[in-house]
Amino acid sequence: MKICVLNLSGNVGKSTLAVHLLAAYSPGSRILSVESINASATQGMQDLEVEELGASRFKEILRELMQSDDVIVDVGASNVAAFMTEMKRFKSAVGEFDWVLVPTVPALKQQLDTIATIDWLHELGVEGHKVRVLLNQYASETQDPVEVIYSHVLGYAAADGRGKAIYEPHAVIDHNEVYELAKGTGQLMRDLAVNTTDWKAARADAKRAGDMVALERAMSSQITHDLAVTAHENLARVHGLLFAHQSANDVLQVPSGKRRA
Repeated sequence: MKICVLNLSGNVGKSTLAVHLLAAYSPGSRILSVESINASATQGMQDLEVEELGASRFKEILRELMQSDDVIVDVGASNVAAFMTEMKRFKSAVGEFDWVLVPTVPALKQQLDTIATIDWLHELGVEGHKVRVLLNQYASETQDPVEVIYSHVLGYAAADGRGKAIYEPHAVIDHNEVYELAKGTGQLMRDLAVNTTDWKAARADAKRAGDMVALERAMSSQITHDLAVTAHENLARVHGLLFAHQSANDVLQVPSGKRRA
């Protein structure tokens, strides 16, 4: 599939989702990181084919879309305005994408920018059924419903935004600190989740050896693993919702031998 992830606003998790939600479930897909200023979450990732291009090299991006079957275009905030300008110039580019994913977060500015992004895509001629809104960084512990947390975007969906994008059923990515913890590992969330290391045994070994550094590493790794399992299950559900199929990666094999959907 050819998928573009963008938003006029920064800090909505575009690159994180491009890696952990899209590339992780599409082995062999390439990521085109359209970014020239800010560090992308795609940098340093193991087992991912990533090419960094600025929007000024849009013809190369379009050529890649023409010849590739599986490509993820991650448009960074520093390049989104230029990318939009090029999309207007190269009108056939609109038809190359199977999906355009627009992540948003609870902050008011980002929600308003999300509405502006959907309006822009509509004016550009992107069909509404190809545009999918992702509700990212939802703090489920607040127990506030998504309709309240994302009230601006979902209010727009019921009025002026109707037919311009797909908003329901809600594709919700929960807030989870593991995404920050994972940045230094270079690993996909899926791979962190299926790690079978016996951290309890590692802690015991470290205690016997009096190695406090190893003990701290084992405790931190166990915490990261637990959070990664939770995040992976969430990502798998959302991926299945978005693309209406269940891949082999949508089922998590846990050390106990039980399988979690």
